Amino acid sequence: MAQLDKQDKNLLKKYNKAITEYNKANDSTTADFYYKRGGIRHDHLDFQAAVNDYDKSLILDPENFKIYYNRGLAKMDLQLLHGAIADFSKSITINPDNPYAYNNRAICKYDLKDHFGATQDSSMAITLDPKNAAAYNNRGINYIKMGLLDEGCKDLHKAYELGDKKSMKAIKKFCK
Repeated sequence: MAQLDKQDKNLLKKYNKAITEYNKANDSTTADFYYKRGGIRHDHLDFQAAVNDYDKSLILDPENFKIYYNRGLAKMDLQLLHGAIADFSKSITINPDNPYAYNNRAICKYDLKDHFGATQDSSMAITLDPKNAAAYNNRGINYIKMGLLDEGCKDLHKAYELGDKKSMKAIKKFCK
């Protein structure tokens, strides 16, 4: 336990040093500054600080779909699912060609038990990126939750073919 505490303290020191160096080296009056610093904070699992930086970035650049998308990811990590859905939706409004925004919104909807909405979003992600294994896996699970076993198993097999190894667990469980 003492070793873990020492590792945690070292990681925290490195994180704080990275943020301090980033703050010194960059212009804190730009949207890009807050966007990139939010990314650093997100990478270091400081999700609320990341959301705060993305908020500041959006004040300076309110039509940047990437900022909404990344803030949605941070909100997902905080389990703020309705807020994440709103951010992914805004990102999609600005840039409707991002399959990842649809897929992550589908994950949030799944977690909120909106399987129909999640299926629609996964389908859109697949339309935009037909090789998106995660979207096939997500849609397959949602189909199964909606009682559409054949469709679900078909998608799970497709996800596996595309390289989503975790879909095999669901195939074994639901697809006989």
